[in-house]
Amino acid sequence: RVGGGNIMTVQDKIDTKFLKDTVADVVVKACSACAVARPEDPVGYVAGWLDQFVANDAILKKRSVELTERAAVEAEEEEARVEAEAAVVSHASRVAKALEHVATLSGDPDILYKHAANYALKLSSRGGEGMRTYVADLEEPEEDEMADEPEAGGEEGEAAPEAEEEEEEDAGIPEPGEPNYDDMFFRYVSVAAAKGDDQDWLVGKKLERGTGVSFAMVDASPKAPWIDVPNAMTYRGPPREPKEGEEPADPEAPSEPTKVHFVGGFPRAGAYFAVPIVLATGEVAGMLCADTVKTPQGGNGRAIAEADKDLMRAVAKAAGVAMDAAAAARRERLLAAAEEQAKIAETLAAADAPEEGEEAKEGEEEAAEPEPEEEAPPEPEEGAEPTEEQFVAATEFKMRSAQKLLAAAEKNLARKQKRFDAVKPLIDVVDDDALAELRSLPRAPKATWRVVKAGLWMTGHKKFEFETWALTRKQIVDTYNDSLKALDPMKVEARDPKAWEGVHRCLKGLKDRAVMKESKVGALLFRWIEGFAGVSDAALEVSELKATIEDCENEIEKAQERMAEAAADAEAAAAQEAAAAAAGGGEGDAPAEEPPAE
Repeated sequence: RVGGGNIMTVQDKIDTKFLKDTVADVVVKACSACAVARPEDPVGYVAGWLDQFVANDAILKKRSVELTERAAVEAEEEEARVEAEAAVVSHASRVAKALEHVATLSGDPDILYKHAANYALKLSSRGGEGMRTYVADLEEPEEDEMADEPEAGGEEGEAAPEAEEEEEEDAGIPEPGEPNYDDMFFRYVSVAAAKGDDQDWLVGKKLERGTGVSFAMVDASPKAPWIDVPNAMTYRGPPREPKEGEEPADPEAPSEPTKVHFVGGFPRAGAYFAVPIVLATGEVAGMLCADTVKTPQGGNGRAIAEADKDLMRAVAKAAGVAMDAAAAARRERLLAAAEEQAKIAETLAAADAPEEGEEAKEGEEEAAEPEPEEEAPPEPEEGAEPTEEQFVAATEFKMRSAQKLLAAAEKNLARKQKRFDAVKPLIDVVDDDALAELRSLPRAPKATWRVVKAGLWMTGHKKFEFETWALTRKQIVDTYNDSLKALDPMKVEARDPKAWEGVHRCLKGLKDRAVMKESKVGALLFRWIEGFAGVSDAALEVSELKATIEDCENEIEKAQERMAEAAADAEAAAAQEAAAAAAGGGEGDAPAEEPPAE
């Protein structure tokens, strides 16, 4: 109950609670202060006290907010300082791990190139903003096996290459060292850029000799350790040094300074830096480069930070370590493969040897007097159509010649099949792990590349799929082995003449020793592909001769049918004339009817 005894309602309780929770304490303090001061105007005193309380409370709250904000700023600054220190440690750790990773990528060079470009970009001081990184390898001109062959010279001119080839075969596995760079060019094989700055169009482009400034890393004496261009648009470097024996187009003209080559075709402002990828032998395998050339898609046009240049040098060095490891592994396999190749040679020699009884038979055939060569039937006189008898005689002669050739071709097919059976299991050894040896070769091994291309022609690939070694490496995967094993050399009707022209041109003049100098797995592939092609070619010859004989038999049969029909017609005509003569003789001899005059 309240006051006069009324019961408190629920709303009264709520209002009371609200007042207690909000202003009760302040009002009590104001009333207490008023009771102590006992002013003449208690109400005004309480009101003034409350006004002062509100002002003081606002000041305290503002101060509290300021202290809180200051503490938050100090905490953020401390956190940023700690993060910055951790970032320095973390970045150094990330760089160390990246370099360690790059040095282990001794397999496919394409994977190595991709990681090298990405690490050089993403671990740079700006995280790749405003910069692009590229990898370009040094390549030799590609051999086009389908190009028109030059006309053969005289016999003396043809003998020299064979002698040179024999010298090369006797040289054994070549010692590692620097190649001749004179005909080599750079090809961009990997690119990394910030999001929105699409530079993939550059992959596959060539940097030809005499273009740009990067060839100073392979041509200059001594070689330039790197190329550093602060402003690519205005840079003018020293003139290119002519090679020994090279004559300028105009000796009196002043030498042109070297300039940065803009692959996009339009000069722009920005920095350029390149560092060579050098192997332990001193060979330059390629280069890692970066630019900040300003374009609508990206590039900030600024200088490349020294820390980023140091990073690129370290990445290029790690890439060289990876390529050295791959080269060492390949060389170790080559040195260990000599015994294996000797066993393969013994197996092939055994396959070529005649079986028991065959040697005696062959000796008897050689001792026997050769059959006199059949003379061809006489040809019809010039301008005259051959008679059916002459056509049959000529066709029978052609058929007998084809039958003799078929007997020799079937013997040859049996020998080729026997030889192929001896090397057929080698394809099972050429699995994906073995093919990784070929994929680890950054530069095209000339003889081995021809072997691989022969296999790609066989399995239905198109020329554009393996025009370069970089493209060919992408085809040398586990399916390469499976595609070859799925082929049947006896199914000659499925042969594509154009593709098999490529097979024959790739294998022409190729020797197993030349392949063996480059690759163990390449030598195994060569044995198998050469054996397969030998069987397929022999089977095609047998098939064509059988078709020729069948065509001859059909032509002879048709000619005999025509001759029989002609004989029957002649006999019927003779019988009709005889009958007519017999009928005319009964009525007396009447003069022959004169033809009507015209």
